[in-house]
Amino acid sequence: MPGQGTRRTGATANGQTDGELHLPPPRQTDAVRDCHCQLCGRLPATDPLSAAVARRGWTVVSVPDDGPRDGVGAYAYTVGLWHSFAHAEASVFGRDELEMVRWLDTVGGQVESGRVLNPDRQGDDVLGPVEVFPRPALASWHRHLFGAALTFYRGQPVPMLQLVWPDERGVLPWEPECAEGCLAVQPWLWDRVTAAPAPAGWPFPVSPDALVLTTKAIAFDGAAVSGIVHDEEGEWQFLDDPAVDMEDLTIVHLAHVVGSRPELGAVGDLPSGFEAWLDGTGVWNPEALDDALDP
Repeated sequence: MPGQGTRRTGATANGQTDGELHLPPPRQTDAVRDCHCQLCGRLPATDPLSAAVARRGWTVVSVPDDGPRDGVGAYAYTVGLWHSFAHAEASVFGRDELEMVRWLDTVGGQVESGRVLNPDRQGDDVLGPVEVFPRPALASWHRHLFGAALTFYRGQPVPMLQLVWPDERGVLPWEPECAEGCLAVQPWLWDRVTAAPAPAGWPFPVSPDALVLTTKAIAFDGAAVSGIVHDEEGEWQFLDDPAVDMEDLTIVHLAHVVGSRPELGAVGDLPSGFEAWLDGTGVWNPEALDDALDP
């Protein structure tokens, strides 16, 4: 069968069936990291954000409170820490914009000097007298909140931390009696986001925010999709070859794969437990998956 080579790897987009990506913990400067950003691509990057990262190692994107946005007010986040230092990006919500930029600039400088922030719910004094509590931002939030980072990383949802701050009494948002002014302005990015309604005409049964397994050539180099696997657990794979090595695979949002390939909508109704491959005439041929993991 054409798709059996991929199924023998046992690879899935999520590593589990809850539909969420659990990104690896942050790593530090001399660690190997998988980066496919504008600066690591084959073509030279010319946009201002990439230039800022190339010049300094990171930059800070500030998003103002400009009206209703899923209950999220002003926030800021770094771009470049993963590329430059193999460290998770960082974000802050609900403070004064200039203050959040200063905070994240401080974080960037600390990371550059070798500091590692761990998403372990423990307090961190990276900002000196202001204690923050790093938490992991699940990848399902990235398209909603961190668009500039996704653009810089060419669709790769790299690790992102949320630096959570307590109220004036030191009470954290997940603790009883946290002040409303602290609780209301900090979204819980470590919790799953409710899927946004799919756009009109969206051909797949899962959200554009769903995470899918694909090859790096498809995700970052524009390779054509020649095979699609919709496994028994409901996860999707988009492939350019029947035999794919694990090191050739990556995880991106479904919207990243389909956005530039609207023709894939023709197989959006592929049932779970099926695969479809293009034949020489450009026709998709669906058939039931054999369980290559069975003896």
